[in-house]
Amino acid sequence: MQAITIGTAAGIDEIRQRLDDEFRFLQEEGVKVRIGQSHRGAFAFLDCKVDGDAADRSSQMDALLRHYVANALSDVIVEKWESDLIRKIIRGSYSYFSRDEQDLIADYTGRTLSGGSDSPHGYKVNRKSQILHRLRDYFDTADELVLEGFVNFRLRDYIEELEDAVDRAVDEFLMEREHREFIRLLRHFVEIQEPRIQHVHVLLGPGNSFRLLDDDGGAIRSEALEEFVVEMVESEVSYEDLLISALITLAPRALTVHVSDRPPGRDEALETILGVFGDRTVRCEGCQLCSPSQAQACEPSQATLHH
Repeated sequence: MQAITIGTAAGIDEIRQRLDDEFRFLQEEGVKVRIGQSHRGAFAFLDCKVDGDAADRSSQMDALLRHYVANALSDVIVEKWESDLIRKIIRGSYSYFSRDEQDLIADYTGRTLSGGSDSPHGYKVNRKSQILHRLRDYFDTADELVLEGFVNFRLRDYIEELEDAVDRAVDEFLMEREHREFIRLLRHFVEIQEPRIQHVHVLLGPGNSFRLLDDDGGAIRSEALEEFVVEMVESEVSYEDLLISALITLAPRALTVHVSDRPPGRDEALETILGVFGDRTVRCEGCQLCSPSQAQACEPSQATLHH
């Protein structure tokens, strides 16, 4: 039976470890695979061959060996090499970012490739499956593989997928950086502005709705706010922008944000309020003021907004 040879310029130990893990399954079936190691210049090579009498078995054993080798290598590429490939892409295409910024972009890329919190592993499994299929096709006609060359020339679609993920991560990073700078400027403006009202209750309702109430539970009314509401509702603005702009117009000394009607999970409106108003803000997750019965009892007003 012909040996299968794997070459690489880096990470030979982790490849050997992963091959040992795979071949342990064969050993449990009474088949021992011997791994020899050699060097040619900057490259290290692993020769994988079925040992002893098992070498004389059918071609089915040869196919099984190739499958286990391909499975080990696909795992190494996705689990071990992928993060380095991403950083190489970032260094090549976005070298003008600082090292810390490149690290953040790499983190964003990882989240993009995971497919989000709903399916943290599914996308990685798909990538590994595609690479495994490509490796098995390769081993149908070849007994020697240099892993770097295989990744660079036989997995161009995989590399392009990583490049697209990096590009999307850069866009996300730039938008979040711009948002953080905007929040910082708003916070500075709030800090230097004289408060116009002592306390505002912000009731964040389901969907894109909120109420601004005083300490007695009544809708806050002011000429400046009413003029602002009419102007903003007629404009193309987001719900979050409308809420923050209304609060800045009121310039409260303190805020209590009621979130009992909000679904669990990340709440961007709440995060923005905390970012702009900082320690002026208190979060309430359930009280008489924000209970569903109280919310229904409140009469709609121009301080009750849906957008």
